[in-house]
Amino acid sequence: MRLILVRHAQSKANAEGRWQGTMDFDLSKDGQGQCEKLRERFVKEELEPTHVYSSPLTRAYKTAEISLPATPIHKIQDLRENDAGVFSGKTSDELSTEYSVIFEEFRRSRNFDLVPKAETRYHIRQRAETVIGFLVKGHNSKDFVIAYSHSGFLVHLIGVILGTNRVWNLRIPNTAIFDFEIDPDSWDLSSSIKGDRRGFRINRFADAGHLSC
Repeated sequence: MRLILVRHAQSKANAEGRWQGTMDFDLSKDGQGQCEKLRERFVKEELEPTHVYSSPLTRAYKTAEISLPATPIHKIQDLRENDAGVFSGKTSDELSTEYSVIFEEFRRSRNFDLVPKAETRYHIRQRAETVIGFLVKGHNSKDFVIAYSHSGFLVHLIGVILGTNRVWNLRIPNTAIFDFEIDPDSWDLSSSIKGDRRGFRINRFADAGHLSC
């Protein structure tokens, strides 16, 4: 099967440099333009997914609607962004002032367990395993699946696909895509415990080349 993961387009909060978490923000004007460029790329590449899923948050769902206007889109609650707790709605400057010690340590470790009222890293990982388990094992080798999510959660989804518990501090541009070929018959979620993930190939990783066209 083919699986493409997509980060949503720029939101109004992204444009203001605010942490969003599960707070719901609409797309910015630039974000709508990014969606159009992504749609043009999908048309040029003649992509015809058999299944499309999205986070229920507006910034992700609208990205899906604009980039794949003729395709039914199914919302999956577990594709939502990580709950950022007290960071939600704040800029980095505000956090450096209001939660200086916590924010500095978080920037180093990317561990939400440090953030008051945030979703725990364990729960985020469990949610990511549930999502990838469904996207891979819930489809067959002939399916082509596209799923729209968020930068904070995408690093966990990718970790599950690759079979590692490591969480990278990746720079994921808005509307960037991660393109995988996965064999649902040989891919095994439990192999991540052994660090022996097989049955997948990476075609493109955090690719936002369409934005420079």
